[in-house]
Formats: sequence, C-alpha cells, structure tokens
Amino acid sequence: GGPAGGGGMTRDPEKALAAIRAAGDDFETLAKCIKDAEWLEQQPGDQRQQWRAAKKKLREIYQELLAQAEEDKKKGIVRRAYDTEREFPRIEGGWEELKWRVRAMPGGATKKVDAFYDMYGQFQQATRGDCNEPQPVWAASGGLDFEGRSKWDAWNKLSGLSSEVAKKKFVQKYFELEASECLYSDTRVEPLAQ
Repeated sequence: GGPAGGGGMTRDPEKALAAIRAAGDDFETLAKCIKDAEWLEQQPGDQRQQWRAAKKKLREIYQELLAQAEEDKKKGIVRRAYDTEREFPRIEGGWEELKWRVRAMPGGATKKVDAFYDMYGQFQQATRGDCNEPQPVWAASGGLDFEGRSKWDAWNKLSGLSSEVAKKKFVQKYFELEASECLYSDTRVEPLAQ
C-alpha cells in the first residue's frame, strides 16, 4: 500500500503534537491525544519532551479538576456534562442578545462583562477557526476600541484550539456563567435533559 494505506499506522510526530495542542486544556480530549501519542515516549529528542510536557499539564489539569470538585461539593454546586452537538445549535443564535451587564470605560465607551468576550472567542474559534483579523485599536468615535479589542483578544488567545473543544467550552460557559454577575436578567434556555 502507498502512503494513504496502513489505516493510521504511520506515526507522524508533528500531527500527534498538533492534536495535543488543539486539545487545549480540555481534560478528556487531551487525555485521549496523549494516549494516542504514547509512542512518542520512545522517540528521543524535542518531540518526546513536548509529549512529556503535555502529560505533566494533563496531571495538573486533573489536580485542578479534583480541587474544583471538592470546592463545588462544599458549595453544593453540581456541574454536569452537556451534549455539545445538540446544545450548540440551540444556543449559537441567541447568546449575544442575552441581557449582558455593561460597565463604563474612559471616553464614554462601554464594555460587557468578561464572560461575554470569553464566549465570543470560543464561538469564533468554534465556527471560524484561528483569528486572522487585524487587531483593532481605534473606534469610529475616535476613542480606543475597547469592544473590538476585547473581542479580538478573546478570540486570538484561543489560536490552535480545535473547533470541537471550543464548542464544548462555549456550551459549558453558556450554562454555567454566574447570571447575577453577568446578566441583568437571565433569559438563557434550559439545558436539554441528559
């Protein structure tokens, strides 16, 4: 068989490491990518070091998740897994129209809460991939473009993250954002029953 044959038997270190990078800090996705690339442990050099660094990052994420679960238990917070493929289409159209809290900025400009920009970045990464737009500086009013800059920063910092992980983070953020801190009134849809 030619290069296309072999059912994924070709071990491409760059592809494996790109998949690890695209997993970001999503525990399940990262764990799978690291497991799929275990063979890198046998490759001396920089690629093995990158794989080991990812494995160390996975352990740190696991510790953070354990600490978060402990914190949640104390506070009575119940987190859940969402069906991203079913939820994303339900919420992608109306999230920007939620009644987001706004704060005043210098020069009479306004800016929404950080959660809005987090979701904006996740949404753009999920639907359009890496940010390739120039960084905005000035608004039409002549003042600094706080809104444009915040949106750009939120999207640009997710560069390299896979669409699947960005969608998952977007859905989770939508359902778990602190309504009293982020919204004037909570008009979000309820998550689907599991």
